[in-house]
Formats: sequence, structure tokens, C-alpha cells
Amino acid sequence: MLAPALPLILLVAGAALLTAGAEGFAEHVTGAASRLGVSVLALGLLLAGAEPEEAVTAMLASGQGHPALAAGDAIGANLVILTLTLGLAALVTRLPVGRSALQYGLAAAVAGAVAWGLLLNGVLGRPEGLVLVLLYAGGVVWVWQREQQPPLIGELAELEESGRGDPGDDDEDATGRALLFVLLGVLGMVVGGALAVRGAEGLVEVFDVGESVIGLTVLALATSAEMVALVWAARRRGLSDLVVAGTVGAVAYNATVTLGLAALVSPLVLGQHNVILSVAAVTAVLPLVLLASRRSGILPPSLGALLVLGYVAAMGFLLAR
Repeated sequence: MLAPALPLILLVAGAALLTAGAEGFAEHVTGAASRLGVSVLALGLLLAGAEPEEAVTAMLASGQGHPALAAGDAIGANLVILTLTLGLAALVTRLPVGRSALQYGLAAAVAGAVAWGLLLNGVLGRPEGLVLVLLYAGGVVWVWQREQQPPLIGELAELEESGRGDPGDDDEDATGRALLFVLLGVLGMVVGGALAVRGAEGLVEVFDVGESVIGLTVLALATSAEMVALVWAARRRGLSDLVVAGTVGAVAYNATVTLGLAALVSPLVLGQHNVILSVAAVTAVLPLVLLASRRSGILPPSLGALLVLGYVAAMGFLLAR
């Protein structure tokens, strides 16, 4: 049995590498796209997408024979994002929710409902995984047509602001160094994901709890660390609009691409009574909390407090099982 501290060290190291890799990817993807002659959106979808750390970790877990860790990470990350991240954002900053954000929130709820429906029989096979990936691709096309520009979702949403900085950045992005940093970012995510999965395995052994619970709680929180950090960065830089965009995009991505890619690597056999299915149902409904902002256009701080308390309660319930 592993020493109790070692799995935690591996998990923290994995979370740090995942976050650094995702940041490196997002910061340099514009220059790499120019170098390769493709759009930022195309490169984002092909190499990482909106939530690269989640997708990489889930695929690694699935490929190593841990379907519950893979599915738990994807669904648990959405629980973190829709409760802790969104709740903290509403508490620490004025969080505007426009009409488009509401509509995209509803679309994210539909994506979550489809994922939950496909999981109901306890198995997410490769055909179902392909359906989820294609659903996300169709959603990207829909958003692109509506906005008449590539949709900036998740980490990619940060590019628009970071691209407005020092003009010298354009010269640097024009070089092959941008592509190198993108590839290093992907490598960092792969290594970080492997460490996070190994740490999660160790926690299962040390605390004698199921992989589903570890995936839904500590592994999901570790791989979602960047989204939590985004709340504070947005407040500091006055970019609170990015929080809602990142939340909606990340939730849709995890419910479709993260789960779908994990199932394509290896079918996710969970069983019909797995707690992951119940959490998936909850996360399918949670995007509807954005409707609370319909009248004022602002997500109420009181709702933010309820979401944070809901996350704490959910973690207590899951870890006490």
C-alpha cells in the first residue's frame, strides 16, 4: 500500500502540470495556428479543445482500465464548475449573464441531459462516445454560425484578451516557438494527467473508497483547478464575462468531448447503480441556475452562496459513502 502522503503529492503535482500545460497551450495557440496555416478553433479542437486537462486525464484513466475515474473526472469537474466556480464568482464579483449566455447555458443543459441519458444503462460504449463528440462538433458549428466568428470557449476565451496585449507578441507568435510551446503544453497535460490518475489510484487504496467517489471529488477538483483560479483572475482583470462563457463552454465540453473521447479509448463500464449517474443528472440541470439572472442580468450573490454550500454538502455526502 502506498504511503498516505504519496498519492496526494502525485495528485498535486499532476494538477500543477495540467494547469501549466493548459496555460501554455492557450497562450501560444494563436501563433501556432498561424504557423500551421489553420484556424485557432481548428487547432484547439484537434489538439486540446476547451478543457484539455479534463479530456487528457479522462482518456488516460480510461486507457489504463479505470472507467469510473474517467467518467467521475468528467462529471465531477462539471459539478465543481457549476457549484464552486460559479458560486465563488457570483460572491466575489458582479457576474453579468446576457441573453446569449442564457441560451448557451440551456444548450449546455441539453448536452448534459444527452450524456446522462446515454449513461443510464451503466455503459458508455464507443458508438455513444462518438455521438457525444459529434454533438459537441455540431454545437461548435451552431455557435460559429450564430456569432459569425469562431466561438471562444473555455481556455480559448482567454485568447481574445491576451491577444490584445503587447504588439511584440505578434512577432513572437509568428515564429515556430509558438508551436513548440503548444506541443510542450500538450506534453505537460499528458504527464500531469498520468500523475493525477496515479495519485487517484493511490487514494483509492489508502482510503478504501470507490474509484467513482475519488473521480467525482479529489480528481475532479484537481483537474478543475484552473477554472477555479479563473474566477480570481477574472475579478482582478475585470473580465467577469469570461467566467460565464468559460463555465458554459467547459460544462458542454466535459459532458460531450471528455466523456466521448474516454469512451472511444475504452468503453466506460460503470453499472446502472453507480453514483456517477446521479451526479450526471444533477449537473445536467445545474446550468439552469443561470435563469435566476433573467430579470436583473446579474447572477445573485445569494445564489452563489447556495452553490458553494451545495458543493460542500455534495463532497461531504460523496466522501461519507
